[in-house]
Amino acid sequence: MRPKGHAVLGGTFDHFHVGHAALLDAAFRAGRSVSVGVTTDRYLALHPKPEAETLQPYGARVRAVRRYLAARHPTDRFRTVPLEDRFGRSVGEGVDCLVVSAETVAGARAVNAERRRLGRRPLPILVVPLVLADDLEPVSARRIRAGTIDRNGRRRSPIRIGLEVEDARDSAAARRAVRRIFRTSRVDSGRPARSAGRHSAASRATRLARAAAEGRDLGLGVVRDPRGGWVLAERSRTVALAPRRVPSGGADRLARALEELLRPSIERNAFPLRRSSRR
Repeated sequence: MRPKGHAVLGGTFDHFHVGHAALLDAAFRAGRSVSVGVTTDRYLALHPKPEAETLQPYGARVRAVRRYLAARHPTDRFRTVPLEDRFGRSVGEGVDCLVVSAETVAGARAVNAERRRLGRRPLPILVVPLVLADDLEPVSARRIRAGTIDRNGRRRSPIRIGLEVEDARDSAAARRAVRRIFRTSRVDSGRPARSAGRHSAASRATRLARAAAEGRDLGLGVVRDPRGGWVLAERSRTVALAPRRVPSGGADRLARALEELLRPSIERNAFPLRRSSRR
């Protein structure tokens, strides 16, 4: 997406985290200039959130946004504004694009409905997918406040992981990788599973991960590929990642691949974008 015009977005930005960063960076891919509305304490008092007493004050939240923007983007391309009502400046003139997370699409549609009511053109909407923590649940300020994850989406509280392998030779490397990433974890392993014959390595790994996730936070499936190497699958109770192929090598290669699967690079993997659409 080539940046053009003026993009706007808004939010609470409590306990600034990697999901906020993804949203802001997406706005600069959409617009040459960006306005960021940060909800004020007065607005939050009128529209309370769960556990409102743990929210950071407006000053701390807006400073975190400005600090991130100044480190990543030219200061003459952005501004922060206090958000005192539902729409802020998104219904005014001089706006060319709305940027929202996958959780707040309804708010963007409400903005366009209000713009139509005012006789103004609806705006394209850029929807930014939620950033997943390394337990495959969305990164959120609520989970950070609860101590479940940190602001980079790294799991802090204990996690229960199911691990299923087809070949017993892979069990030790897989368990070692899990322990390195999740130091406070419980790893449940079944007996090596029998090969499912004519099914592909990807489908077998997916099946193992699904079985491993039952009654647990995460499930991992590890299968040897007949063409060489391995196929790895990871899923939670609600989210399944596409199987990943790993080239041939020793146990250390398998362990490194599993560590990368369980804790991917934020810069490479946590900022996917969806095309904008007019609603």
